[in-house]
Amino acid sequence: MNFFQTNSLIKKEIIFYKKAIKQNLISKNMYNTIPDYFRRLSVDNMFNTNTLQSCWQIWKPEIIKLLGNNYGENEILNLGDHLSDIFRSTGGNGRGQGELSASGTAWESLVCWYVNLCTVGSRVVAIKKMSLVPKPIQDAITVNYGNFACNTESDITIIIFPDLSEYNNDINQLNIIDKNGNQMPNFIKGKLNQSISNYLVERDFHQCGIGIIQCKTNWNDNAQIPMLWDMIYSAGGFRGRNITIGRNGFNIQDAQSFTYSFVTVPSNQNTAYNPDGVAVKRVTNLSGGNYWGKSSVQNVAKSLKEIFTNNFQSGSRTTIRTDIRAAIPYLIGDSLSYFQL
Repeated sequence: MNFFQTNSLIKKEIIFYKKAIKQNLISKNMYNTIPDYFRRLSVDNMFNTNTLQSCWQIWKPEIIKLLGNNYGENEILNLGDHLSDIFRSTGGNGRGQGELSASGTAWESLVCWYVNLCTVGSRVVAIKKMSLVPKPIQDAITVNYGNFACNTESDITIIIFPDLSEYNNDINQLNIIDKNGNQMPNFIKGKLNQSISNYLVERDFHQCGIGIIQCKTNWNDNAQIPMLWDMIYSAGGFRGRNITIGRNGFNIQDAQSFTYSFVTVPSNQNTAYNPDGVAVKRVTNLSGGNYWGKSSVQNVAKSLKEIFTNNFQSGSRTTIRTDIRAAIPYLIGDSLSYFQL
């Protein structure tokens, strides 16, 4: 084939590609569904913080080293066995309030980044910043103390979007009709119309799964916190004490599923954890389980990599492993480069 024939063939392929995009046969972005949009929004928001920007300079080389060359889904999932080591690589063992706060924020960010990486391509999304969570989900997990409403105890909010076409198709192809029969614009100022996501989650709330992940660097000091919160959520509140769950007609009891999980480093020095220890007993029966950033130890804590099959398996149309395998080619310089690997 000579130069002119090759050039002609390339032009024909370009014309075909452009037509295919125009006819929605090929998507410009392989990961452009509503769950994908919220995943990117969540990860981008974390990377815009000084805490993660600073930590990532140290964490990224550690992560790349653990992944190795030509990594696959096993290496990505197995990062869950090493998150504690990655976290500790930034140092800082002080107990001052400022350092504890920054340390906690960093751990939450690392956990949220990892969960989103392992659920890429699925309908499972982890969101750290509460204001990014669709309003009906915010309302459902709100705990009311008399006239005071609070949902800030959720360090990471998990959403398992329903297995419906609106959540599986490219957001450019959305055609959402509101309650008044009017078509809703897909985008406002270049961003997904927030009214669409709120409308869909409200409409399909009973098919949504919700999870809360409580993240703590220190296990001994904080084990009682997730234990008590899980009790409140599991009991649906305590009306005799004027403590209720949900508002505006949304309640976790009406969702498809709800789990409450605890994830710790742990940062406690020279502490041996065993099944009979008080800290372990306090989180043994959490609805979503207790995890840490290390390999699983039976009857003590599971590696965070186990949270996906335990709590979020329904969010994948294939399997979590298959979704990760399919996503790997897009992590570098492509649709998923926002993970900054």
